[in-house]
Amino acid sequence: MADIKKQLQWSKLKVGSVITLALFILLATVFFAGNLEELFSKKVALKTHFKDVKGLRRGAPVWIFGTEVGSVREINLDPTYGTIVTMRINRSALTFIKEDAKASILTMGLLGDKYIEISAGSPKAGPIHPGEMIEGTAQIEFQDVMATSAITIETMTEFIKKLEAFVTKIEEGEGTLAKFLTDPSVYNNLNKTTHTLSLIAQEIRTSQGTLRMLIDDRSLYTKILAAASNLEDTTRMVKGSSGTLKRLIEDPSIYNKLLESASHIEAFSRRMEAVSAKLETFSTKLDESQGTLKRLIEDPTLYEDLDQGAKRLSSILEQIDKGEGLATAFLRDKELVRELSETLVQFKATTQELEGLVKDIKTNPKKYLKFSIF
Repeated sequence: MADIKKQLQWSKLKVGSVITLALFILLATVFFAGNLEELFSKKVALKTHFKDVKGLRRGAPVWIFGTEVGSVREINLDPTYGTIVTMRINRSALTFIKEDAKASILTMGLLGDKYIEISAGSPKAGPIHPGEMIEGTAQIEFQDVMATSAITIETMTEFIKKLEAFVTKIEEGEGTLAKFLTDPSVYNNLNKTTHTLSLIAQEIRTSQGTLRMLIDDRSLYTKILAAASNLEDTTRMVKGSSGTLKRLIEDPSIYNKLLESASHIEAFSRRMEAVSAKLETFSTKLDESQGTLKRLIEDPTLYEDLDQGAKRLSSILEQIDKGEGLATAFLRDKELVRELSETLVQFKATTQELEGLVKDIKTNPKKYLKFSIF
C-alpha cells in the first residue's frame, strides 16, 4: 500500500513538473514575442536615423540580403535627425556591413508590417563597428504612390478639360490656329513664300556674286581662322611679356592719366568751341560792317597799289644794282659819304651857332639894332 502511494505521489510530481515547465515556456514565449533567440545569441548594437519611421515599431525585424539578422530595440526622437533607431543584430552579420551602408524602412507586402533592410555597402569601404550610425533612407510607400497618382490624375483631368476647350475654339473658328486650319489663304501665302525662297536660292546657286562666294569659298573661313590664331598668339605674347601693351592693359595709372588727358582735351575743345564762336561772331560783324578791314579784304585797289609799289621798288633796286643814280654813289663811294658826313657836321655846328645868335638877338635886341632919327 505504501509503495502504491509513493508511485502515485511520484507520478503527480512528474505531471506537475511537466505542467510547470510548459507554463514557463509559454510565458517566456509570450513575454519575448519571438525574440527568445536573443537570450542565446551574441548581439551588437547599431544605430540609424530617419526623418520619418512610417509606423516602424519596436521588435520589428532587421534584414540583410533578405535574411533576418536582428530586431529593432529602441526608437527615440531626435531634434537633428528626426528619429534615431537602435538595432540589435547578430555579431556574425556585422562583417557584411560596411561604413557606407544604408538602412531603409520597407513594408512586408502592400499593407504588412514594417521592417528595416540594411544594404551591405561598397566593398572598398571599411567595416563598421558596434554602436556606429548608419544613414537611413525612406522608401516610397504605397500611400505616397497613391497620393502622387491622385495629383497626377487631377492634373491630367485639368489638362483634358483645357484641351477640350481648345479643340472647341478651333472647331468654332476662333484664334490664329483655326485660321491656319480653315483659311486657304494662309497656305497660299506660305506656298508663295516657299516658291520665292526657292527662286532666291536658285539665283544664289547660279550667280557669281558676294553671297555665293561667302557660301562656297572657304578662304573666308580660313582667313578668319588664321586671324583668330594670330589674335590668340598675340594675346599669349601680351600675357607673357612685360612691355607697354601689357602695362596698358593691367596698369590702372595709365588709364587715369589718359582720363586726365581726355578731360584736358575736353576743356581745350570747349575753349576752341568758344574761340570758334567768337570767330564766327567776328566774321558776321565783318560781313555786316563797312570798315577798313572789310575794305582791305574786299577792295582790290589795295592789292593793285601794293603791286605797283613793289614794282617801283624793284625798279629802284635794279638801278642801284646797275650803279646808276646818287643812291648808288652813296652806297659805293665811301669818300663821298665821308665828305657828306663832314658837311652835315659843319652844317649842324653852323645851325647851332645861328640858333645861339637868334637867342642873343631876342635877349639883347638893342645890341644889334639901333635906330636914330638924327
